[in-house]
Amino acid sequence: MAVIGRIRKRVGLLIAFVGISMLLFILGDLVTSNKGIMGRTSDVVGVVSGEKIRYQEFEKKVEQLISNYKDNSKTESIDQNTTEMLREQAWSMAVNDNTLGKEYEKIGVSCGPDELYDMVNGKNPHPQIKQAFTDPKTGIFDPQTVLKFLKNLPNTDEKTQMQWTNFEKAIREERIGQKYKDIIKGGLYVTALEAKNNFLESSRIANLKYVELNFITVPDSSIKPDESELKTYYNAHQNDYKQAETVRKVEYITFDIMPSAADRADVQSWVSKKREEFAQSTNDALFVNQNSDSPFDSTYHAKGTLRPILDTTLFKVPEGTIVGPYEEGNLYKFSKLVNTKMVPDSVKARHILIKIENNDTAKAMSRADSLKSAIKKGAKFADLAGRFSVDQGSAIKGGDLGWFKFGAMVKPFNDACFDGKKGDMPIVRSEFGIHLIEILDKGVQSKQIQVATVERKIEPSQKTYDALYNKANQFAAANNTGELFDSACVKQGLNKRIADNVKENDKGIAGLEQPREMIRWAYKASKGETSKAFTFGDKYVIAHLVDIKEKGFLPLEEVKPQVTAMVKKEKKAEILAEKFSKQAAGATTIDAVAQKLNVAAVDADNVSFVNTFLPAAGSEPKVVGTAFALKQGELSKPIKGDNGVYMIMVKSFTEPPAAKDYEANRKQLVDQRKSRSEYEVFNALKEKANIEDNRGKFY
Repeated sequence: MAVIGRIRKRVGLLIAFVGISMLLFILGDLVTSNKGIMGRTSDVVGVVSGEKIRYQEFEKKVEQLISNYKDNSKTESIDQNTTEMLREQAWSMAVNDNTLGKEYEKIGVSCGPDELYDMVNGKNPHPQIKQAFTDPKTGIFDPQTVLKFLKNLPNTDEKTQMQWTNFEKAIREERIGQKYKDIIKGGLYVTALEAKNNFLESSRIANLKYVELNFITVPDSSIKPDESELKTYYNAHQNDYKQAETVRKVEYITFDIMPSAADRADVQSWVSKKREEFAQSTNDALFVNQNSDSPFDSTYHAKGTLRPILDTTLFKVPEGTIVGPYEEGNLYKFSKLVNTKMVPDSVKARHILIKIENNDTAKAMSRADSLKSAIKKGAKFADLAGRFSVDQGSAIKGGDLGWFKFGAMVKPFNDACFDGKKGDMPIVRSEFGIHLIEILDKGVQSKQIQVATVERKIEPSQKTYDALYNKANQFAAANNTGELFDSACVKQGLNKRIADNVKENDKGIAGLEQPREMIRWAYKASKGETSKAFTFGDKYVIAHLVDIKEKGFLPLEEVKPQVTAMVKKEKKAEILAEKFSKQAAGATTIDAVAQKLNVAAVDADNVSFVNTFLPAAGSEPKVVGTAFALKQGELSKPIKGDNGVYMIMVKSFTEPPAAKDYEANRKQLVDQRKSRSEYEVFNALKEKANIEDNRGKFY
């Protein structure tokens, strides 16, 4: 069964691999407005390539993944984050089946029984098979173990057979996927001319001189584009304003749930009463455990290690003295000096560590006792440590750990060393095994104290929660439009926050604790609507849906500010280009152009075609591209760049040495294309699949 346990883990790894490879399909999926189960008009979780993924079948996959996870991790329950991760994995698998799976079938990529058998029990088995059937004690893979397992598989229980079936399915799908990727990569080709051009583009160097008229030299206020100009630009650049997926913009305010003055007074009253009871207590540890929000701490503290209010008082008062109440963060506390003792500042010790094998503590303790008896009869501790201690770091030094301060070792070891006397040989158990210790020496002793602290959280009462909740809902009811919401925020001095580009399947919004309910509301609400009060952690939140951007081309009205900025930039470019043409007319050198425009000409040396950066200007691909189309000494026409309008002149070119072949460049280009191929293919399949992701309406 140890083998099938490792098989389970391998299945998990392979499924995770598939999940990662399909992540690209998840991003940007289309969301719909379907409703059905529990108030929705549809039970369709998603649609991929026309195939509907139903809620019940999807949940079945999720439940199977959860069951597998629990088996592998040997746990009875999982947290919400893990559930979300497995739900994401189930979605990836569903998308994979209906996109890549269909591509595999269409082009005939498969993995037959003979190939699968060869992957499991052939001369070169799958790496996951090797890992699953490698003896953990010897680290050796034995093919006969695989054969024995397969022969015995029909006699195993149904769960084991299902796990093996899932494992085979996972490695088969991985092999098919790899074949598909290899087919795509095998079809990529780079011609000799492309390789040569790549060599020249990366090796040929230009030394330039340029003049720039930056766009900021033309004030925005001087450019006033009309509606027709905006429409013309928008129509010509519509793809720049294509929304990949539906998003929402939400404004929200928070009402922080804080303790009221009455809440603080109640805590102070409780603390005062309990302080009197604590003064009479004879069992301080029990009193703390029964009354405090934190359990009793039995640690002894040296001078300088406690908070100042205790450190300056408790080291010079008798046992039983109480300090406080005092406030620390969101707690009211009072502390009692319970006990004092003299403790060395450090201890020198050595040990022999015995490993507990097969949970047989008694056997390990017996071995430690035998070693202790042998030492008392004359055997050398150092010799036995070298032979029997599993702590190799100290064993080579005869078990010597040197000097160490209080708290440096695990607690059982630490307590035995600091509580014992020089020469003692205690035996203790820790998380590492059984320790036979010899206390070699002890440092200078100092006073240490044990302190019992009772603390009470200063937190809001139910009355405070209810009052603030009513206040938040009253705000929402009175300010149920965008105009009223904005006005009330200003009047009441409320800090309005913005959550922009919120996607339907998002789980988080910065500053809010698990705001999933608000995100789901945003996808049901109408534009301009104000929400009821949401409770997220220690906040009540009121949200206002400001904007809805649907997938596809955004209308001009929604992107008018961006379009206006670009039209202004175009018009500035025309103005600056005209300025070049008029004022630089007749100039034959770049220095003459600079002089006529009363600006400085800038040198830009060692510029290559593949490096578009110009000193003092930034990235300017159009300018650099133009440079390599000029002849040495030739003055360019005005060039519209990203940051301004330019004129340039090439001072000189540095030609690369002649190359016998361009194989290195060809290989580099092929590798680049191969590395991009999976991403590009996945993007194409994603677009073709027309994925509708409705999970946000269910989870």
